[in-house]
Amino acid sequence: MAMKVRSNDTINESYREIRTYLSINDDIKTILVTSAEMNEGKTTTVTNLANCFGELEDTKVILVDCDFKKRGVSRRLGINNPFGVSDVVFGQRTLDECIQNVGDIDVLPSGGLPKNTSMLLNSKIMKELIIELRERYDYVFIDSPPICRLNDACIIAQYVDGTVIVNASKGIDTKVAKLILSKLKKVGANIIGVILNKFQSEQYNYYNYYSYDGYGSESYKKFNLFKMVARRR
Repeated sequence: MAMKVRSNDTINESYREIRTYLSINDDIKTILVTSAEMNEGKTTTVTNLANCFGELEDTKVILVDCDFKKRGVSRRLGINNPFGVSDVVFGQRTLDECIQNVGDIDVLPSGGLPKNTSMLLNSKIMKELIIELRERYDYVFIDSPPICRLNDACIIAQYVDGTVIVNASKGIDTKVAKLILSKLKKVGANIIGVILNKFQSEQYNYYNYYSYDGYGSESYKKFNLFKMVARRR
């Protein structure tokens, strides 16, 4: 089945359909969203997904910014609070002091830039923080740096329920895809899907459901390719 891309309503519907896939398994509550490289749209995607889940009645959602250098979530949502994940982990602020409410969701900013992000993310306190958020919220979405830039995503992937990879449709490189899948597999990541992002609606006049087999890349075999998400013009 194919439908013409006409407006942002269609884009919103794409996220709602991705939400349907992600919510099938009740055990998937903490979800890492990452990408291979910069500018693939992972922060936009994870923010939209969190807001989409926040639309659901009686559903508590928190978006966690673990991209300490870029702080994309905070910039995108206009959050000026300088405190966040790093401050909680280092005992400088309580969790409740750092959480911000933005519309239908809560947001935990990244906080100050730590000297060693790998050490922070590997710490017992960080893992306990994610466990606490999992107990408090129905869904926890986490933004991380691109896998090819830093190892942070591979660390987080070890203690979340599932990982979603965002790929810019024009930027898919088979070698890079194999590399990031290899890195994630080595740490035991549960890769629950791939999202194609940033295709031009004038070039692709339709958006489709794509099963893995319809995608045509051996690199992503076994993983659901949820949806193409059109770039806003």
